[in-house]
Amino acid sequence: MSYRKDPDLEFLSKASNEDLALLADALIYKDAKHKRDNSPRFTATLYLNPDWKANYPNNMRTLWQPIAEELQKFGGHSVVNWLFRANKGVLYREILIDVCKIQKVKNVDFKKSNISTIEDAFLKKTVELAIEKMSESERKELIEGLRNVEGFNDVLKNLVMSKETLLNAVELAFKLGGFKSYILTLQVVNGISKTILGRGLSFGANAALMKYLGSFMSGPLGWAFAVATTALGFMGPNKDATLKGVAIVAYMRKKMSLDY
Repeated sequence: MSYRKDPDLEFLSKASNEDLALLADALIYKDAKHKRDNSPRFTATLYLNPDWKANYPNNMRTLWQPIAEELQKFGGHSVVNWLFRANKGVLYREILIDVCKIQKVKNVDFKKSNISTIEDAFLKKTVELAIEKMSESERKELIEGLRNVEGFNDVLKNLVMSKETLLNAVELAFKLGGFKSYILTLQVVNGISKTILGRGLSFGANAALMKYLGSFMSGPLGWAFAVATTALGFMGPNKDATLKGVAIVAYMRKKMSLDY
């Protein structure tokens, strides 16, 4: 095993089976069609792990280190990993900062900020880019959906609805943190899940969360995010896998911190 001990990924050992399976699938497959056809990325190696067949998809905690290793390797350059890192990848913080720079994330001190702050800056930018690519009708649906989510109705009521209003609401949500930023993070990862699995995230067992979300995640809005999150300017299989992997890891950390 070539996993590099990484304090920012150790929490994966306590993540849910479903979340770890989604992260693994996002690293191995480009989209739902490739998953159905069992056609992995050319550079993926996770599915070749000797423990893979015995534990996927029902015992994913056993595989958390190989999954983290795969993300670390995608975050580096394959040839550089092989020649100069003893076939090991790079630490998660470096991967996160790299995708932030590619997405032109601003107003965050990469050297001094903690990992959650940098992840929030990345997620906020991802949501903003998705909103930019939405049609007016999709933006309107997002606004109406957010108005029905507890915590957002007070932010959006009495405001003239526009793209700028929506972007300002996103800015405020990530500044306030907590459930507001989690809702938008769910939208991003729900879109990735639709892209990779052909279906969204499952919240059936979490009655408290469903009370807030209602049907917000189940309509065409999720597909709008799915389209937007696959077209954010990343080129090549490694960058695509890294983008999705970082978004899912950030979601998992936020979910665990809020005890959802």
